Amino acid sequence: MKENGKGNVDVAVVGAGLSGLTAALRLTQRGLTVRVLEASDRVGGRTYDLPVTDGVVTEGGGQWIGARHERMFALLGELGLDTFGTHTAGKTIYLRHGRRRTCRGVIPPMRPWALADFAQAQFRLERMAAQVPVAEPWTAARAVDWDGTTFGHWLDTHCHAEESRHMFTLGFTMLFCEDPYRISLLKVLHQIRTAGGIEFILNTEKGGQETRIVGGSQLPSKVIAERLGDRVLLGSPVTEIRRDDGPHGEVLVTSARADVRCAHVIVAMSPADAGRIRFTPSLPVRRAALQRIWHNGTESKVFAVYDRPFWRERGLNGSAVTDLPTAHYVVDNSPPNAEVGILLTFVGTAGAGGGHAWPDEVLDDPVARRAAVLADLTTLFGPEAARPARFLEQQWVDEPWITGCVSTRAPGVMTAYTDAATRPVGRIHWAGTETASEYEGYLEGAVRAAERAVNEVVTAIGSRRRPQPV
Repeated sequence: MKENGKGNVDVAVVGAGLSGLTAALRLTQRGLTVRVLEASDRVGGRTYDLPVTDGVVTEGGGQWIGARHERMFALLGELGLDTFGTHTAGKTIYLRHGRRRTCRGVIPPMRPWALADFAQAQFRLERMAAQVPVAEPWTAARAVDWDGTTFGHWLDTHCHAEESRHMFTLGFTMLFCEDPYRISLLKVLHQIRTAGGIEFILNTEKGGQETRIVGGSQLPSKVIAERLGDRVLLGSPVTEIRRDDGPHGEVLVTSARADVRCAHVIVAMSPADAGRIRFTPSLPVRRAALQRIWHNGTESKVFAVYDRPFWRERGLNGSAVTDLPTAHYVVDNSPPNAEVGILLTFVGTAGAGGGHAWPDEVLDDPVARRAAVLADLTTLFGPEAARPARFLEQQWVDEPWITGCVSTRAPGVMTAYTDAATRPVGRIHWAGTETASEYEGYLEGAVRAAERAVNEVVTAIGSRRRPQPV
């Protein structure tokens, strides 16, 4: 049964992930009435905390914040939430071709020739990225050429040492949760330009993975939703958005549990997920086509939980960079007080290039996947790693309302569809981390996208009202 008497607001927000909820919070602070409609039975979107023990969670979705993520830190301060550093004390394991070495930091001790090759490729990429405009990457002088090739092909052409190519492939596969041979080179260059550069992207200390949120990365969404109260309606997938763009027009948002009339709507979903909604009148061709061809990376996160982080006792920080069959990258994901030890690795889609493919049995069979992950962790950390107290997974391919966890772009998308992901359509505005001009794919991008969409709405409405208590 649908609700009655709560259907008229200034702005409807579709999606109760971090971006949608941040948008709703900012709108109320600007004096506007809002209603948030969420298809799932929870808030947080692609932030999702898995319970480990009483009071301890581990982050099944997006989780890391870097020092340059200013808007995210500001939001956490506003919400009264604390952060802690990703554990880096100790040495990282580098295991390749059966040879085990340890090092400080994330970039491993490659052979001198490979390290020099890595440096020259990094220099080339950074120099190319500097030529990509932040707001309109498709206007770069070589945009068509760069968007017409894949990052994997570029690495094959310009990385002459297999070891350095392996490192780039591993790093950017983890970043985009996608095969580098399916990612536009222009997208990678834009990410490098707008997300802090290659060292910031790949590093933990002084990098994009430096900080975590006490209580888990879903907690900010939960706190905002609590402040918004009954403005947030869960379990109510939106089926249609019908708009009248006339001077006195409105938008009718139809969902499972409520029909909402509003002056404007913010759709805080990836374009692929927004494709489930019927838009009347039809969306512009570029936007409608973008929603059909959009694809997000679908790697899943796998956690082995132990009664303590035993690897720290051996001078290890829990991180590993490997060419093992399953656990290509491992990180210590233990809680701040280390009351349990958690090792995190990633398992992704089939067909990942550069030696990063996962066999079908690992992807499809939970028993085989557990055995494969624990076998690799045992190789890295010893026999204690074979006996976790718990084994947890977050399989993003199983989510009913989310088509993949990380935004990416196939070749040709950026130049063919230009600003279709962000350009308002009448009274419809777009949020979600995919619409951020900087730090796309990060929590920071989700917040920036929300605040940009709110500014669009406020400008369009052209009025300010007395703020409501939130």
